[in-house]
Amino acid sequence: MSGPLDGYKVVELTSTVSGPLAGLMLADQGAEVIKVEPPLMGDLARFMGSSRNGVGAMFSVLNRNKRSVVLDLKNEDEISILKEIIKDSDVLIENYSPGIVQKLGIDYDSIKEINPEIIYTSISGYGQSGPYAERKVYDPLIQATIGTASAQNPEDPEFVRNVIFDKATGLTAAQSITAALLQKEKTGKGEYLPISMLEAGLYFLWPDAMWSRTLLGEDINLAADLYDTFSLFKTKDKSLAVILVADPDFETLCKFLDCNLHETPEFSTLLGRVENASKLTQEINSRLQKLDSSFVGKRFEELGLSFSFVNSLDEVHEDPQVIDQGSLVEIEHPVGGLMRYPKPPFNFSSQDSFPKTHSPSLGQHNREILSNLGVEEETIKRMEEREKMNADMLKQMAELAAQQDA
Repeated sequence: MSGPLDGYKVVELTSTVSGPLAGLMLADQGAEVIKVEPPLMGDLARFMGSSRNGVGAMFSVLNRNKRSVVLDLKNEDEISILKEIIKDSDVLIENYSPGIVQKLGIDYDSIKEINPEIIYTSISGYGQSGPYAERKVYDPLIQATIGTASAQNPEDPEFVRNVIFDKATGLTAAQSITAALLQKEKTGKGEYLPISMLEAGLYFLWPDAMWSRTLLGEDINLAADLYDTFSLFKTKDKSLAVILVADPDFETLCKFLDCNLHETPEFSTLLGRVENASKLTQEINSRLQKLDSSFVGKRFEELGLSFSFVNSLDEVHEDPQVIDQGSLVEIEHPVGGLMRYPKPPFNFSSQDSFPKTHSPSLGQHNREILSNLGVEEETIKRMEEREKMNADMLKQMAELAAQQDA
């Protein structure tokens, strides 16, 4: 057995991040995930970010443990093939723009006619209706809409440098799908799950970022925003985060630094430290910057302070805790070469080695999947020839672009 979802079959009609992450979570937990991609380019994430030998880093991480089949959904015969795949599947995930699946005839109402027990998940940016429904959506737009950008700096909004809501939406979709599968075991009924980045983002953001916008009416004891209570400081050679919410911790730090800041009215309370954060940071840094990080780290451990040094992105894999937990693995991709990426944050006793399979090449499993469906050999060969021509075209385009850049 390869995980708790072994035996479940998922059809993934998605691209980029949110949908592929949902499929990845299910695949990492043992589900069979068939990734259906369009001809020529496939999932656009194949061409996003760093790559080697035509294998994209982000695509490799998000699409391991999946099988790839290429179908032209503008072709009625290939739509029929897709429906044959869906007939005996448990889950379908799509993240097309609202209205596209209806035009293709693969919307929930159409699919439940051939598979009444399907768990059909539609991932969108702003939802299936409303004034923003048809907008092209990217993570920064959701950050702007739900207030995340202004939360970073109210006076000069800025983005979180990470596609947090694409990923929050993918995780939300995966959890909702597993809950729907559990429900189906009890009721025998399928489910339609419309999940938007907008609502997943609000759900994710709200508990802490909106705690001053949750209680309505009067007589509210307002608190500072949570992250206003946190600070970054600098030693001689490294930056570090120290949690100084509790007064005794602040006093401990001050005694270590041989100063009496904790006794001054402007810093003696959490509210005072928040209101005078800039000045406090200057005061602490003027003392900490005289000390080496190795000494500070050792003493902070002894004093029981909550802290962590700031790793650069190039230092994360060298962190002793990351190494101890085996959180990152290095694997040899047959085309992309040596890679490093995180193992799943869950570990089921029923699972085998990780990863079970590497990210697939475009249409890698066409023959296997279509043959099992009973698709005629002539049709399979025609599709293979099309993909060979497309691959040659992409290669020529890449060579031409390289020549122009030279």
